[in-house]
Amino acid sequence: MSYSATSQRSRTGPVFLTIFGILVIAALVALPILAGAPPESGVPDLARFFGRFHPLVLHLPIGMLVLVLITETGRLFSKNKAQTSGVATIFFASASAVVAVLLGFVLYYSAGGEYKQELAERHLYGGILFACGVIVAFITKVWVNYADGRGNPLYWVMLVANTGVMSLASHDGASLTHGEGYLTKYAPTPVLRLLNLPATEKKDKKEDKGENGATPAPSPDGAPAPAVSSDPVVYTDIVTPIFEQKCYSCHNAEKQKGKFRMDEYELLVKGGKEGKDLVHGKSAESLMVVRIELPKDDDERMPPEGKKELTPDEIGLIKWWIDSGASKDARLSTLQPTDAIKTSLAKLVPSGDAVKEKAAAAAEVKKSADKRDAVKIEVEKLRKEFPAALNFESQSSPGLVFTAVSMRKSFGDDQLAKLKPVISNMVSMDLSASTVTDAGAKMLEDATELKSLRLSETSLTDAGLDTLAKLQKLESLNLYGTQVTNQGVEKLATLTGLKKLYLWQTKVDAAEIEELKKKLPGCEIIVGL
Repeated sequence: MSYSATSQRSRTGPVFLTIFGILVIAALVALPILAGAPPESGVPDLARFFGRFHPLVLHLPIGMLVLVLITETGRLFSKNKAQTSGVATIFFASASAVVAVLLGFVLYYSAGGEYKQELAERHLYGGILFACGVIVAFITKVWVNYADGRGNPLYWVMLVANTGVMSLASHDGASLTHGEGYLTKYAPTPVLRLLNLPATEKKDKKEDKGENGATPAPSPDGAPAPAVSSDPVVYTDIVTPIFEQKCYSCHNAEKQKGKFRMDEYELLVKGGKEGKDLVHGKSAESLMVVRIELPKDDDERMPPEGKKELTPDEIGLIKWWIDSGASKDARLSTLQPTDAIKTSLAKLVPSGDAVKEKAAAAAEVKKSADKRDAVKIEVEKLRKEFPAALNFESQSSPGLVFTAVSMRKSFGDDQLAKLKPVISNMVSMDLSASTVTDAGAKMLEDATELKSLRLSETSLTDAGLDTLAKLQKLESLNLYGTQVTNQGVEKLATLTGLKKLYLWQTKVDAAEIEELKKKLPGCEIIVGL
């Protein structure tokens, strides 16, 4: 048998795969052209069923392409430079890409035009381009193997190019599902510049907050409720926030289920492809209300399964607004709400006081965060001096906890003085069995946040109690085994928030303890046996 015959037969596989691949590419390119525009009524239910597998299947070609990149990169650094492997992986990547495109095509045509046309088409053609590109990469790999590695740089160009196309198509797919800019919303500024996107693409951390910077009070289902005036515009301040939370995800500029948009008043009044979704003065004839009140197992019910349900109060407010004329500008006072509507409003729309309370709470959280940041550096320095002795009360709290138990007699006034920079953040201190004296106790005068303090078995006397009597947030004070007397503990009567006081083995007698109990009725005084 001649060499030429053998060579000719060996080309049969690559030639066949090339021809087959070209035919598949031609079919994919011709598919949207031959199919035309999506039908108004969508496609049969069976097609809808298969189309909805697109979001599941599309991850397979993405994962396979990533696997190809990893294996090919590994081969670059391998001692075995043979290029006769990797065909199977890129084949499955191309095959799964074709399947994903076909399912995506069916999903696109079954949507009935509910997505933003330009974005949906761009995603469709991006998917087709990706599938065609992976097929070309597969064909290239077949011929590279046939040529014993020659042409491998071209194969790499195809892989890198397909990765770029895949990224763009994925971005458009995410934008269709979650809204435009979903993948780039929090991208670093350099990335946005590279993509030629404005910096405003990133969502500011202060979004969805009121004019004073406070987060609005939440509604019963956890969504933020609007901060409104005492006489709000019903559509703008009450109805629109409900639509934003429960309806906009399917009825907005990007996704128009049933060709119905709810994000603008004029489009809400215009309705969708099935007629009047809103009939002024007649909620019972408004299709949007009819669908909201359908049984849960009805396919036409809104919101669809998996979306946030409207609460009875929200439904009641929407119906009342429509029955009152569905005005864009009418204020609450002019529509004369019933007692039932007032009750629903009280649940969903925070009063001015509630908004102020929420703002105050938000300000307190910020104050705590700032306070924690202010002492972080000092805490890290002191941890080197006192390993495992100093810690924050929790991951978010600025409060500090300190214990000298492991140091005992080696911890005294000099060591306590080193804690001065963070003493105002202390909420709990255990100085038991240390050599801290009245002079050391004096250093605690700035520990105004202290809730728990243990000075048991120290040389503390009545003089040290002058400072402790000023710590109004103390809830637990342990003076066991100290030299305090009746005259000293009298000073503690000012600590009305004290809940536990340990006076076991001190110089305080039973009569004084009884007197102290009368002055501190909410405090448990422990004196041992």
